[in-house]
Amino acid sequence: MITSIALACSVAACGSSEGSHRPAADSTTPAPASTSTAITPDGAGASAVGTYTVEHATTTFVDPSRPTRAHGGQPELRDRTLPIDIWYPAGADGRRFPLLVFSHGSTRRAVDYAATLESWASAGYVVVGPDFPLSKTGTPGGTDYGDIESQARDVGFVISQVLDATEDAARPWAQLIDPGKIGLGGQSMGAITTVAAAINPCCADRRVGAITEFAGAWASFGAPGPVAAAEAPPALLVHGSADPVVPYASATSLNDMYPGSHRLLTLLDSAHDPGFFGGMTSPLDELVTRATLAFYDAHLKDDPTGSERLDELVAAAGPQVATLSAAGNSSEGS
Repeated sequence: MITSIALACSVAACGSSEGSHRPAADSTTPAPASTSTAITPDGAGASAVGTYTVEHATTTFVDPSRPTRAHGGQPELRDRTLPIDIWYPAGADGRRFPLLVFSHGSTRRAVDYAATLESWASAGYVVVGPDFPLSKTGTPGGTDYGDIESQARDVGFVISQVLDATEDAARPWAQLIDPGKIGLGGQSMGAITTVAAAINPCCADRRVGAITEFAGAWASFGAPGPVAAAEAPPALLVHGSADPVVPYASATSLNDMYPGSHRLLTLLDSAHDPGFFGGMTSPLDELVTRATLAFYDAHLKDDPTGSERLDELVAAAGPQVATLSAAGNSSEGS
């Protein structure tokens, strides 16, 4: 499976964009720390998009235990360096929020998804986006599609680094995180990374409580199959039915084999990128942004209305725009 996905991505530039990006920062630009001493989880109910003003910070994590392999004429490096963008709620009044780790597509960076990630943060999430060393914009020789397994391990490393920083006064954004509420997201190659970090035996992280993924697929890395259903976090799979890069058949295949609770949100006649970058700037972007938040709210905020809101959002968009499978393994509307 990984070979076919890599070929599709290399031909069609899986998530490719040489546009909006900036050099990775190597320091944190913190938001003001909360003056409240009472810390409470932001659970048992959702916060609407725009509830919180969003602050943006940057930092860099370095994993000295794993190398960055030689690629594109560059020698192997002894570590994996990950520039990090963080979007987080300001004025939180002592609340702690779920953590979302978002994985970018190839030849992109986390900041390219800022409109969507800011919308998530404004609804009460701390969103962390690493820039992967062999798939971000500007990688010498182009993306290394064989690095997905290492990226999935990067996701677990990032979670550990963020949780280790929750008492770090120099990183007030980390102090806002509820360490027991962790979700993943990603697009394209980043979605394949996200699925691997959730259910591939190589690198599945049991700390993850829910995932959403945009235009992704299963990559086996030679594993006999995914983890057991009891070990798989709930998943919302989002895919355009006219995706020319990662074909829609990849979504239905993933939907059929995903071991845990999951649903497939199909964007009718939509391609590889629409709906995944714009936050609230277009009807399709707004649908995806609100749908993913409803899913995260249901599973990371214990919001009893989350699943119902997800159904209502898709129903309101209409079957000419999107369909949503029932929970489980069916792929309604495919």
